[in-house]
Amino acid sequence: MDNSPMPSTTVNSLLNDGDGGVWVGTDWGLCHLHGDGLWEVFQVGDSNIPENYIRALAMDDGGNIWVGFQSSGLAKWDGSTWTVFNTSNSSIAENEVRDLFIDHRNWVWITTSSGLSVYTGSEWFRYDATDESHEGLILASSSTNCVAVRTDGLVCLGTVNGGLHFLEEDEVYYLNIPNDGFFDNTATDVLFDPVSGDRWVATPSAGVLRQQGPAFGGSWFQWALNIGFPSDGISALSMDDQSQLWIATHAAGIVRMGTDGNWVQFDTGGSGLPDNETRSIVAGIDGVVWIGTTYGGLASYRATVGTPEMDLDIPIRVFPNPASEVVNVVLDQRVQGFDWAILTMDGRTVGSGVVKGFSSQLELTDLAPAPYMIKIGSEGVTDLIRVIVR
Repeated sequence: MDNSPMPSTTVNSLLNDGDGGVWVGTDWGLCHLHGDGLWEVFQVGDSNIPENYIRALAMDDGGNIWVGFQSSGLAKWDGSTWTVFNTSNSSIAENEVRDLFIDHRNWVWITTSSGLSVYTGSEWFRYDATDESHEGLILASSSTNCVAVRTDGLVCLGTVNGGLHFLEEDEVYYLNIPNDGFFDNTATDVLFDPVSGDRWVATPSAGVLRQQGPAFGGSWFQWALNIGFPSDGISALSMDDQSQLWIATHAAGIVRMGTDGNWVQFDTGGSGLPDNETRSIVAGIDGVVWIGTTYGGLASYRATVGTPEMDLDIPIRVFPNPASEVVNVVLDQRVQGFDWAILTMDGRTVGSGVVKGFSSQLELTDLAPAPYMIKIGSEGVTDLIRVIVR
């Protein structure tokens, strides 16, 4: 790349190093950007890393870096030595690793096309769609794609075309389209809210999902194009220390979702993001969000510096709410103009316009009483706010 030693612009996986830096997994090598700005690059031929195509990254309690590869299995980097686990020297299910998660016991969970492998540090076991699956917990599909484990032991497992699974010690439960009318048979990422325990699911064609309540029978909520969400195709999820969800999309940049369910979109149209096709995202405890793209390399975002944005700390004011005849939209005075649209909850546009300046009064007299979404866009950033029309 032009401004760094990164060997590729395609960033598949990201990992905070816990010291202000980030590990970067590309399709042509592994990089470590240290907090002081120094780079390390690991490639076949220059190090003992077994492969250049990196699929997944994780860090254990001892600070060891675990790396999942496209075709060479799993490796652990302890700072000086690479230890490789593959189908020839271990019981890992498959050499194609798709995702990694390290749980509260320091166990390594590995999704592959041939099942979910678990390495405890001394033994291996596997969950798959066969009768030999661990503890008799048989999956609907062996093609596992993403995994997260809650501190109480609940496992959330996404598959490719096999539905979303929940595993407990003696029970497996899954949701799919044919049996349950579920949103999507495939999940690209899963995440537990560390505070509430809620489940967040990224899908390739049904947007972002959230489950509250019990895993077995809890309530589901969806953010998708039909309510004005920027994309149905989601690549990855990360949650920051303020419980805001950061979302990497297939072709619509990134989205930040607040705890109230409202969101802000960042794309190439003015936010500074180099590529709308994003593949990975990780929010750091220092307020920096790292974004991996397909063609634009690695990008970082910090709310307090860089391109001005409609930050949730300086909220857009929409009042009154509920409203009847008109609603006022007021942005920060630095904003020189914005686009607006009023959407029904199923995604239909029922009004739109362009404003020169930072405020406007929108007419509501032709709208039936119902909840709507007001979509505001300025300088490549989009925000949506729910308003009730009476």
